[in-house]
Amino acid sequence: MKKWLKTTFLLTLAGSLLMTACGNNNASDNGGVTNIKTQVINYAPEFIGPDNPLWQEFEKRTNTKLNITWLSPTTAEDKINVMLASGDLPDLTYVETLDNSQLRKMIDQGVFWDLTELLKEYPNLNREEFEVMWRDSKINGKNYGVPRYYPAYGGGIFPMFRKDWLDKLQLQVPANVDEFREVLKAFKTMDPNGNGQADEVPYATTPASLGFLYNVFNETQGSWKLKDGKLVPIITEDASRDALLYIKQLFDDGLLPPDFAIMKFSQVTDLIRSGKAGGVGYSMNQAWIHTEFIRKTDPNADLIPLASIENKAGVKYTPSGVPYYGVFLIPKKVPEDKVKKILSFLDYGYGPEGNTLAFYGVKDVHYKEDNGNKIPTDQAKKDMVGDGNMASIFHLVSDDMAISAIGMPDDFYKRNVDIVTERKKVDVPQPDRGLFSEKFNRYFPDIQKKVDDMRTKVIIGKETIEAYDKLIEQLRNDAQLKEITDEMNEYYAKRQAEL
Repeated sequence: MKKWLKTTFLLTLAGSLLMTACGNNNASDNGGVTNIKTQVINYAPEFIGPDNPLWQEFEKRTNTKLNITWLSPTTAEDKINVMLASGDLPDLTYVETLDNSQLRKMIDQGVFWDLTELLKEYPNLNREEFEVMWRDSKINGKNYGVPRYYPAYGGGIFPMFRKDWLDKLQLQVPANVDEFREVLKAFKTMDPNGNGQADEVPYATTPASLGFLYNVFNETQGSWKLKDGKLVPIITEDASRDALLYIKQLFDDGLLPPDFAIMKFSQVTDLIRSGKAGGVGYSMNQAWIHTEFIRKTDPNADLIPLASIENKAGVKYTPSGVPYYGVFLIPKKVPEDKVKKILSFLDYGYGPEGNTLAFYGVKDVHYKEDNGNKIPTDQAKKDMVGDGNMASIFHLVSDDMAISAIGMPDDFYKRNVDIVTERKKVDVPQPDRGLFSEKFNRYFPDIQKKVDDMRTKVIIGKETIEAYDKLIEQLRNDAQLKEITDEMNEYYAKRQAEL
């Protein structure tokens, strides 16, 4: 009897400890504090930890204990894929895109919560600015995740130029592809930095960062365009050949870096910040970030983003996108009561108070207000407030997310507002937006890589344009590309019927 009682007691104790452990992981801790484990991409130059005052302020205001793993932009995609494959998912699982084959399979298998009905209870997650975001992130008519808001205009890699160089050479901001090339030629030959040496790099870029030109020439965004009501891949279009020859001419004229074919994006940043580059491609908010850096050695430096650029047919192009970047999903292993607390946490971050806190910090500690402007303090720099870190979880619900930056002067900001206003007048189609094709994900990356490699070789003179033409002709008859195109058109027709 004693042995039986002892065994029963031990089993009961073990069960109690197990329940406590599960409770700590899946529900609230003592005092109603909710543990939230998450991971998210972070573009800040230095990552903060749980000892950071802003991190702690969020925990205090939301009654949470946060366990955040920051993902570096260079390794985020690989780490997210490994995480999905392992099935070891945090409470709030971040993915960069919903167009991920493994993720789609997991959603179909019921791994994540369908949040469609639950979301209706959270007013800040249903603010007017999010209407398109919720629509575009649906999968089979349901919302399985909470997207991170991002303005549709102002982001994306698109050219900006040294306006002080343009002014010195009495040139206008280029409005079309011909003026784009002429400005770069002037930067190369007319010594805009005034040091008497031919050391200017007219346009700092990698091959990938010139991808927008293929869209300019094809008058579309993304990898597809509409012809006679059908989707066709732009890699096999004649307009893409024209774009390739245009880029090759830029390289042959010495308007791109000599080692452009093997440059990394970090090296592009180094070039523009060195003061030697006349143009570069970034999102609009980066114009001030890099200008501020260059002004340490050149007080007159001024980078101005383009509003748009016309192709040779006079059709304007400017980048735009879905109004979000990245999505948070909640695994089904998380109990419903904790799901609601996680959604409350997200709801706070997208309310006026939480949104301001994430991006600007605490009033009178991290920023002062002056005529409606939020002026950062020295403490803001010390606590690493601003782009990245806590603002990586809650993006600022404003065009400022894409066009503003901490410390940006009023005149610079007002100019960016005018530019983004002009961008919003240019509506470039992206017919494949929101479409998911398993065959596209499986086959297209390899096809695109073959084309990208050939393009780069043609640009730098390692291959002929005839070799490129031969590859494109093969692709036009490629069975895998045909399968992809057929599936994409099937889903496109289905979506059009639902609209």
